[in-house]
Amino acid sequence: MGLISLARFGLLVRRTKHVARWPRDAIARLQEKRLRIMLRHAVAHSPFYRELYRGIDVNRVRLQDLPTVTKPTLMARFEDVVTDRSIRKEDVEKFVDNPANLGHLFQNKYVLSHTSGSQGQPLLLVQDTDQLKLLFAMQVTRGNPRKITVGEALRRFTSPTRLAVVTLQRGFYPSASAFEYVPREAKRFMNILRLSQTEPDLIERLNDFRPEVLTAYSSVLHELAAAAMTGKLKLAPELRQVVSNSEVLTAQARANVEKAFGLHVMDNYATGECMFLATGCTHTTGAHVNADWAILEVVDEQNRPVPDGMAGRKVLVTNLGNCIQPFIRYEVPDVVTMSPDPCPCGSALPHVASIGGRAADELWVLDAGEYHNVPILIFQEALLHAREVYEWQVDQTGPRKLLIRVQAVPGTTVDLARVRMLFDQKLRSYRLQDYVDFEVMTVDTLGPSGASKFRQTIGTVRPPHPPAHEQKAEPVLAGAG
Repeated sequence: MGLISLARFGLLVRRTKHVARWPRDAIARLQEKRLRIMLRHAVAHSPFYRELYRGIDVNRVRLQDLPTVTKPTLMARFEDVVTDRSIRKEDVEKFVDNPANLGHLFQNKYVLSHTSGSQGQPLLLVQDTDQLKLLFAMQVTRGNPRKITVGEALRRFTSPTRLAVVTLQRGFYPSASAFEYVPREAKRFMNILRLSQTEPDLIERLNDFRPEVLTAYSSVLHELAAAAMTGKLKLAPELRQVVSNSEVLTAQARANVEKAFGLHVMDNYATGECMFLATGCTHTTGAHVNADWAILEVVDEQNRPVPDGMAGRKVLVTNLGNCIQPFIRYEVPDVVTMSPDPCPCGSALPHVASIGGRAADELWVLDAGEYHNVPILIFQEALLHAREVYEWQVDQTGPRKLLIRVQAVPGTTVDLARVRMLFDQKLRSYRLQDYVDFEVMTVDTLGPSGASKFRQTIGTVRPPHPPAHEQKAEPVLAGAG
């Protein structure tokens, strides 16, 4: 890594830091400028967007007058959406199917990942390395409770921050893969330890590492907080920052974690399609939309804007940085409420007050009087490699029995034997094979029935004392992953 690249990263960090304190109208002008650049680029280089915006003057059209896009549409037209004509869907699929490729660049220049599949067929994601530099520049500045000074930067250059990242398992899903592609420039200031929730010596390794920053799913933080309360996990006094991402964090869960560690919990909110969408506030609850590089529209079911202070039915995400795979007014089924008032922390960036998350329920099985949580990620990861599956649903039919219904992509047939094998492998990797019995069947359609909303998982077992991280009815902040 040369001094020039390091200096450029330093300039990016400096600019990222200052923009958050700009007046709102200045941020809005920068956002508008980057939106027009993105629209012109998409029309010029993406056959999909050129067709979608035919007859529209992208230099004048209002954002809210543009059509929305969805995951099924973008996946069906994948090669027409991407702006690099050398990218082929088949090549991308082969790359992410091979675990050995994790941490390596596709075509020596692109970072690949995939959405979780919590809402049907996963979406393959392509971005360049500049997006990761931007993501970590935001984490270093807007996601850092400490003031970034020249002296602090020099101190971290010689004594890098110890960052522990605990995910479910390594993989190409965004919340985990981002840490596989940390830019070299950022790595110079961070010593990163990546851990899996399933590792039997997780507590011991954290105690040995003594992280200054701990980032994990809310469910993982809940378990670590319990270990801290009993004295098994001892991270004080080195630990100075705790970050939750990818799952709903309830008020009760936040209170438990903050009590256990004696620290404010930052709660990031992002999507795989825009990983730098919003950064958790360093002083209070909620998150700040990084409006210089992203647009978040809170809308109702008909895509009409919802007033601040009122919960929407979904959000429309526009990523102003990804020119390789443009996401413009991309529909995400998150229930978000924007704050009608400025954030007490003083940031001029829009403040996300709360998000209710998505409709997926947690799954628990009961075996010999013991409750075992079955992570939704098991199904998401297994079906990532069964791309003939368009939609899926898990129905609990007994204390330890699950019925998995799958719907095929039109024109294809689901290989049930292979799907069973994929599920079996995932259950074993999470050491749940002795507690779960499952069946897999194909159905013609999966979706809402009558007035009821479609439920990805239908669980019937609940522990007598639900964990504090379990999703409640009240709106809470989460990082959707």
